[in-house]
Amino acid sequence: MKSNTFWYGYLEAGEKGSLVVRPPNLDTGKPDTFYLYNQKRDAILEYKSSFVEPKLRELNDKELKQIPSLEKAYKKSLSQFQPRTNPALSEVAPAKTSTNNASTSDDDMNIDETDDDFVLDEVEDGL
Repeated sequence: MKSNTFWYGYLEAGEKGSLVVRPPNLDTGKPDTFYLYNQKRDAILEYKSSFVEPKLRELNDKELKQIPSLEKAYKKSLSQFQPRTNPALSEVAPAKTSTNNASTSDDDMNIDETDDDFVLDEVEDGL
């Protein structure tokens, strides 16, 4: 489903089903996930490909008429979009260069021992 154009479709997920937009310019950095704008949740979310791709379908004639409002909502959501990152990576201090061979403690490197495993919201929700 990789393309250079936006893809508009429907995510078949029972009561959680929604019109979706797959933007070509947003990349999760992982080969097994992708971003979709989910109209029902009014957010750009990261989805696991193997779970979600089988549940995506093309829009029917009635749904096609909703593309202009879907595009508008996507653009609004995009302005507030923050890609998921590993919090531990954003807290690490830049490497210090030094001429001496002194050891560096964990405190100097700003290492957080409470780093949680990365879990997708959609996987937990069963999508």
